[in-house]
Amino acid sequence: PIKAGTMTGKIMLEDELKKSRNRIIQIIISKNKDFFKSKVESRLNRDHSFSYNQVDESFISIVIDDESEENTVLGMIKTEVETNERIGFDGKLQDALKRLLKDILLQCVENEKPGALKKILIWLQYDLASHKKMDFMIEDWDYEKDQRSGKYNPKWDGLTGNCPAMIRACEKDNFQMVSHFLCVSIQLQNTKASFRIDDSEFKQCNQDDELTYKNKSKLRNFFKFPLLTGNYEQSPKDLLYHYKAFYATSKPAYLIAKSKHVHKKLNFMDENIALYDPISEAYHNLHIARVQSSKNVEYKNKFNIVKKESKEFIIKMLNRCNGSDEARLFMQHDCKLTHYFNKTLIKNMSYPRLEIAEAEKHEEFVGHDLCQQILREHWLESDVTGNTIQWNSSKMYDKMFYCLSCVLLMPFHIIAYHLTMLCGGYEKHRRNLADRTSGQNRSNFFVNYAQQTWLHLSYPINRFIAHSFSYVFFLAFLLTVSENPEDDPKRLDPDWYDFSAGVMAVGFFVSELREFSRRYDGKNFRFWNVFDVFCYLILIASHATKSAGFFLECKEHARFKRDPNNWFGCTLDEPHDYGKYSAVVIGYSLFGVGLTLCFSKMIYFCQIFHTIGPIAISIKRIVKDIFLVAVSFLIFLQAFGLGIFYLMKGVKDADDDCHHNLHATGDVYKSLFWNLFDPVSIEDFGCSRIEEAAPRYLAMFLFGMFLLFNVLILMNALIAIMNSTLNVVNKDKMMQWKYERTAIWLRYLDSGCVLPCPFNLLEMFVILGKYLVGKCNPGEITSPETEQQAMKRYFELVEKLSTRYLHQEEDSDKNDITKEDLENLKQEMLNAQNQH
Repeated sequence: PIKAGTMTGKIMLEDELKKSRNRIIQIIISKNKDFFKSKVESRLNRDHSFSYNQVDESFISIVIDDESEENTVLGMIKTEVETNERIGFDGKLQDALKRLLKDILLQCVENEKPGALKKILIWLQYDLASHKKMDFMIEDWDYEKDQRSGKYNPKWDGLTGNCPAMIRACEKDNFQMVSHFLCVSIQLQNTKASFRIDDSEFKQCNQDDELTYKNKSKLRNFFKFPLLTGNYEQSPKDLLYHYKAFYATSKPAYLIAKSKHVHKKLNFMDENIALYDPISEAYHNLHIARVQSSKNVEYKNKFNIVKKESKEFIIKMLNRCNGSDEARLFMQHDCKLTHYFNKTLIKNMSYPRLEIAEAEKHEEFVGHDLCQQILREHWLESDVTGNTIQWNSSKMYDKMFYCLSCVLLMPFHIIAYHLTMLCGGYEKHRRNLADRTSGQNRSNFFVNYAQQTWLHLSYPINRFIAHSFSYVFFLAFLLTVSENPEDDPKRLDPDWYDFSAGVMAVGFFVSELREFSRRYDGKNFRFWNVFDVFCYLILIASHATKSAGFFLECKEHARFKRDPNNWFGCTLDEPHDYGKYSAVVIGYSLFGVGLTLCFSKMIYFCQIFHTIGPIAISIKRIVKDIFLVAVSFLIFLQAFGLGIFYLMKGVKDADDDCHHNLHATGDVYKSLFWNLFDPVSIEDFGCSRIEEAAPRYLAMFLFGMFLLFNVLILMNALIAIMNSTLNVVNKDKMMQWKYERTAIWLRYLDSGCVLPCPFNLLEMFVILGKYLVGKCNPGEITSPETEQQAMKRYFELVEKLSTRYLHQEEDSDKNDITKEDLENLKQEMLNAQNQH
């Protein structure tokens, strides 16, 4: 409709100025009406906006499009701030000024105007903030003084804290605009203000040392129970608000821009400097997103976006590496290792970043060609001399003979390693051994073979072969214990294989417990590590329970006849002689469970082969699906089992030929459970001659419903879920296999895990003995390059990768036309048309 006072339908400045919601804009336009009248009215008549504040939008667009060297409009804003005395004490005017500055910055970002944004930020930093009045206002907006300590604590709702424009620039992943924000530093009277984003809500581990590991508290906070003690939060947290800040700081533009800003004047000799690694931060964001998605299931899809984008950024940075040397340096450093692992585990890590990728299930990184190439080289390379076993180019029979020789010569290899330990170990003599081996005459077969025997366990592949065959021997001992071929049923006669199996179980348990304890602080547990600890603990418990049972219960048995020549003076060897609930029977039962688990672990070793590895991976994934469906099955089993039992409890048998078999809850549960594998007949409910027909038929109806839910619904659902799991594995089975194989390789790249079981117990005793006599610290070996030099080389690589990443993204952006590009083109064409 045509408004009053307008004959042609044109929008007039005087009418629209009254609708402005920003008092500062009203004052500036009113004082400079001749300057703004034509500019504002042309925009009001040209742009068709549904916004009520069209004057405010027009004013902000004039500020952004002002390309004059004098910055006329910005000068008007500065003049108004300097001359208007009310701004110093009028809260509404101050809010209007703050809102105006925020809107100008936000509109620059929305319109993709990095040049205008830079111009306005420079004006804000050097022109506007230099005024004393503005200095006090910014300090009051962005900081709060602690009266006790005198420190200025930042606020997050002012001009620079959690600035919506900066967050939006991060969301757009615009490196140039984010960099402009980070470069601004406003020197105030008592502090210095800079644009920043608060992501501490999800990154509390960066604020508190007690929460360093896995965003969780340490042991002294483990026994705090806020729910039981009533220690509740006073006000709910706005998770979406905090997620927005967290998402902004996880974008590649922010990570790279902050890295370049922090490292402008990087001094690696300064121990107090806070290094910022964009790749480490990306992995940390990936981890936090994974943790928070499990805590806040409602926002799982949002956190999955962070996970996906963080993984893509890391892979893009890895792709920028030129050759394996840069990729190796890329894998050897990470600035947030203490957030994942304790120091004892970090010390022996060859590739910490690969360990993090494996812990965070980043399969694309682990299976990357560069990572696999470096891993394969290290897998076949000596930790001492750097020599490489020609495994890949060897024939199959050569590999078989080599593995056989490793088994036959294992005692010599173990003795050689113990002698090396007494001389200081591989680490102490690494360089000396390398020099001597380089000067040896390789044509001398016996000298070369003796040398390789001495250094045999310095190769990760040899350590894996030794551990694998020791496990095969362990299974052979367990099988012999289960068969017990030398058993005398008339006397208690523990045989040599009983002790051997027990000692090996202790050796394996100590090895796995060592790995578990080193990963406890970071909670980066591996599935097979937890499985092994549980398995060996059951075996040890079974041996201990049987021994205690024989010792305590044998002499109390009625048929006991003491024989001093027998073990514990006991003549009863069979478990059924002690009663069905005796400790001996429990020990034998535990041994049966442990035996099953130990042989099931053969799937773990199958993962090393590319032919059957994917099958083993699929089996492990399917087992998880079965457990999930089993929960629903148990619910139905309990529900229908109790109902059927209650109905059949009042049903009496007609005679011996017509009776039902559901007199107890155990009978009902057994019948329903085994129905999955061996369908029962309806005769379990009796025959038609039973007088109580109504409850019998109703129980039969419930039985039919149980079959319907389980056989037709649950079983088909399980089949569908398993098919989905198999499709996921088969979709990229080689990548899945590389990931699982890498998890095995990383275990044996650790030089702290050398001797196989049970000789690892001897290794521990030797280390303990050296510690007691004070020989465990012969002096650290200085590396050819110091830690500072290595870190400097790494950050120089990060700088190169960041530059290459930006160039690659810039080239890809030039080839893409977005909706914003079309809108900007349309706006430029309209401006050119109005000028002509």
